[in-house]
Amino acid sequence: MKNFGITLKQLMAKRNISARKLAQDLRLPSKTVQEWVGKGSRMPRDPDALKQLAKYMDVSVHYLLYGEEDPKSIIGELLEKAEIMTGLFEITVKKISKKGGKLE
Repeated sequence: MKNFGITLKQLMAKRNISARKLAQDLRLPSKTVQEWVGKGSRMPRDPDALKQLAKYMDVSVHYLLYGEEDPKSIIGELLEKAEIMTGLFEITVKKISKKGGKLE
């Protein structure tokens, strides 16, 4: 698990965003953003600021905090795929049944 400051630095580097630009875009004091990415790397105290930052960086809050994908979203994707596969199976079974084919 990475710390918040490292994750934020990596996201900023990937998007070529400076601390100053991030502060301007999110309407935050530059000092606040510098504290987030500095050596001691503090985290946002305000949950709304954290959500705003996650939205700006196009990542989940979980990713910002832990540096990894949110396990809930992975489980959700798996369930969604399972539902699609179940639906396709049901459609196939109905088509075979209507045509008088045998199901073994």
